Amino acid sequence: VVLGIALVSGDPVGPPEEARRAIEGFLDFARVRGWRTAVLGASGRLLADYREQGLHPLYHGDEAVLDTAAFSLDGRPMRAARQATHRLERKGFRAEMIMAGQVPEALRAELAAVEQAWLGGAPRKGFAMELDSLSRLDGEDAVFVIGRDERGRVNGFLHLAVCQSSQSLSLSTMPRWRDTPNGFTAWLIVRTATWARDAGFSHVSLNFSPFAGLLASEAGLPRVRRLERRALLRLKGVLALQLDNLLRFNAQFGPAWRPRYLILQAWTDLPRVAVAAMAAEGYLPHASLIRGRGWTPRAAGPDAPASGDLLSTTPVPGAGLPGSEEPSADGAELPGLEDPDAPGTPVPEGQPSPR
Repeated sequence: VVLGIALVSGDPVGPPEEARRAIEGFLDFARVRGWRTAVLGASGRLLADYREQGLHPLYHGDEAVLDTAAFSLDGRPMRAARQATHRLERKGFRAEMIMAGQVPEALRAELAAVEQAWLGGAPRKGFAMELDSLSRLDGEDAVFVIGRDERGRVNGFLHLAVCQSSQSLSLSTMPRWRDTPNGFTAWLIVRTATWARDAGFSHVSLNFSPFAGLLASEAGLPRVRRLERRALLRLKGVLALQLDNLLRFNAQFGPAWRPRYLILQAWTDLPRVAVAAMAAEGYLPHASLIRGRGWTPRAAGPDAPASGDLLSTTPVPGAGLPGSEEPSADGAELPGLEDPDAPGTPVPEGQPSPR
């Protein structure tokens, strides 16, 4: 709850026929406490239910989702990902997949070191699209995809939630050492898609691309939309967000684009919801002051990680892609493409479909 706005991450979890009652029940719960409600990253499947409750959907962007059965490196559109994969493997890099519950203590410490160096002392960003920490899920509920160089050194990794009910994997975070070669993250995503198919997973959820339909191209947009696009690009520069860069990175894997929505109680709530959501994600200057003292979802509950947990880092809400430094050039085969796993990358809104 930020600025009196109860921010909900994604659609209700459970049988679809129960969704309407869950929405209605939460609205009543919030109303008694004087909160307004907003849903971040809602899918399109419950828009009718939201509207029946008097809520207003607003398109917010698209989630990039890989269909593992159809995924292939063949064809010109996959050239950048294919080149990255071949280049890394020629250098002797190899990928290792390991379930969270099987990670030995020595490897946990090594992964924690990579993440802490990647953060560089900055707080973790994010709220709706990532787990609160690398240790939030254990056992078979999360998987690490670890990239090692020819010497066996961990260069970086992907952390994904395992969603058995939908046979999906959902990307949470992807830290790496700063000296990893160009294309490292793209290579790990390619290897994840291949492994996921062989392991029986049907989809891999990648990043959320805010306003993807607006930023994909200016060609063919009406005048008002062109002005909106230019305003977004200017906001990107002011807040050091990677909106169009993240879109281009996701596009190199040939994903399906699934629209996601912001759900409002009233259109007049939009300015306050925008500020609250950006503060919750950690993308506004002085976001911690806006969120309020002690605001953190991991502060309560029996599953909060112990203070000495090797994989627990900065005690800040969410777990977004961290930092605010200049991005590196991962995926440099595409002109001007910046690395979306560099600090400052936005991964807002909603644990979408596989989540």
